[in-house]
Amino acid sequence: MHTITTSEELKTRIKADVSATVPLEGIAIESTSSYLRSMKTSDTSLVQVIKEIIHDDPVRASVYDLNLTAEARALLASSVKDFTEKYGEYFVYGHVARARFTAVCNIKTSSKELRERIKSSLTGKAGDAKGISAALESYNSSNKESCSMDVHLEVDRIGGKDLEKKPHIEVGEVVNAWDRFQADFETTPYMALLCHYSVLDSKFPLPQNQFQYLGSKISAAYQSLYLAQNELSNSLMVQAASCSDSIAKACDLVKFLDVNDEAAVAHMHKTVQDCLDDVERWRLRFDLQSDAKKLENTRMTNSWVSSGGQKEWSSGKLGVAGDPKYSAIGSDVKHRREQYQPSEWKSRRQYQTYSLGDAQDSVIGYRITNEWGNGQNGWFKLHHGTIRQDSSVKVEFSTETWRKCNWSLDVWTVPRIMYEVQPAKF
Repeated sequence: MHTITTSEELKTRIKADVSATVPLEGIAIESTSSYLRSMKTSDTSLVQVIKEIIHDDPVRASVYDLNLTAEARALLASSVKDFTEKYGEYFVYGHVARARFTAVCNIKTSSKELRERIKSSLTGKAGDAKGISAALESYNSSNKESCSMDVHLEVDRIGGKDLEKKPHIEVGEVVNAWDRFQADFETTPYMALLCHYSVLDSKFPLPQNQFQYLGSKISAAYQSLYLAQNELSNSLMVQAASCSDSIAKACDLVKFLDVNDEAAVAHMHKTVQDCLDDVERWRLRFDLQSDAKKLENTRMTNSWVSSGGQKEWSSGKLGVAGDPKYSAIGSDVKHRREQYQPSEWKSRRQYQTYSLGDAQDSVIGYRITNEWGNGQNGWFKLHHGTIRQDSSVKVEFSTETWRKCNWSLDVWTVPRIMYEVQPAKF
């Protein structure tokens, strides 16, 4: 056996391999994903996810101690085809087990300021379930009128019993559930380990072209979907779980595929690829908002800045046009532009304010340009435009005494609900 971590590695190695792995229940779409999809995010709400997955080492039977039954041996001796139709090409000789703990807390506040205070209090607590729960419980108890929290809890097994999924609990119950999980969790099998029948009896032919066909058309597609689902379950993008349903449908399509139906095989390939492309777009969205934050210019404050001969001031990611990395999500990004160029000379300063962006947006970048490029173009003041936090950029321009001026403001935004990131997850 060898470990397969990517679908590409699987595709290249499964053709000649006599061992494989397969999820016991297909692509598992947990109700946590449905709960996340039902949430509506805004600038006064946030989501906190506490997650722990514990895996056992793989359990395998020694294939050298296994034998076919007398009936199976007789059938194989008479007809390999009949044997394959009845028993298939693989048998289960082991499994991998795990235990999972997931608590999703949907936090709604009465103000953007309270949301940011709660978010800041959770920073640095990733991995500390008790610390996170205590912080949330403190805010919940001290802000009853302005803060509400709804917790969805799922735990696989504790003390030999399946713990019921609890869709609505108090945040204070999370610590007790976490303690119980840590003290008395039990793992359950979720992945089967398969072995080819040729290992047990040399009469069974080694994988040939037909197996390669099945492997590349079914096994690789199935495993690709499973890997994609795992990536989704670990994504920090709140809405990434929205493509879980399409992955589940694609998995059913693969499981019941007639490999002799060329049209069905082609349709399966397109469906699987669509799912993989969707998962890739969610990965790119996470990268884009991360890149934007890294490029943020925090030196500009709420004060007047002179043109001073400087050409431009910018912050964040200035769109994705021409960036091949983000071509798949180019349609997510909206660009707005305004230009302030007074048409008349006046004996006093002239002012103009622009606010670019909608309530449902999240700013990823902006640029303020001194179109004259000299020190006589007046002034500007940035009122707000925090990357990823604000939904718009507000800038005020002023001429220099009686002169005209020429300024431009470019703002790039993405849909806030699609780019909402969980504050912490482990």
